Amino acid sequence: MRCLPIAHAGIFTLLLLAGCATAPTVEKKTEIRSEPVEKQVEKKVASPLTVEDFDLLYEGVALLGRPDRSDPTKARSVFASLLQHYPKSRWRSAAETFIRLIDETEASREKSRHDHLLLDKAQEERAKALRENDHLRKTIRDLTEKHQAEKTVLTQENELLKNDLQRLKALEIELQKRERMLR
Repeated sequence: MRCLPIAHAGIFTLLLLAGCATAPTVEKKTEIRSEPVEKQVEKKVASPLTVEDFDLLYEGVALLGRPDRSDPTKARSVFASLLQHYPKSRWRSAAETFIRLIDETEASREKSRHDHLLLDKAQEERAKALRENDHLRKTIRDLTEKHQAEKTVLTQENELLKNDLQRLKALEIELQKRERMLR
């Protein structure tokens, strides 16, 4: 609460100082020219308007805009022909743009084809790995079952051997008793 009046006093002081400060004066220069000022107008060299260059552009656009099947290769050659035969045509930039877009589209399609091939290859490898994995699981399951069966057989044989050993011990004890009695 004590800081609030101090902050108000600081702000008030800054406002007073800013109000007392003078703005810099701007000196006006007055120059008297004896010559009239001429505006320099850039004259744009208009390219000659020809119907042939527009027809080529229109033909290229028509080749690209076919609803049934566009032909970018022919359209590109038409645009290149426009650039070659009419280098100062007003449609030059449009033709260059169309050529660039056709090239970029073709590059994109080629990359897409390449990506699809890689995807197909990866899917085939994945399917192969899954088949191999299933085969290995089946092999492991078969080996586990075989191991379990062998373990069961060995456990039974072990029990039989233990029983036989106990009987042998019992017989040996009995035999020792008989020998003692016979002596």
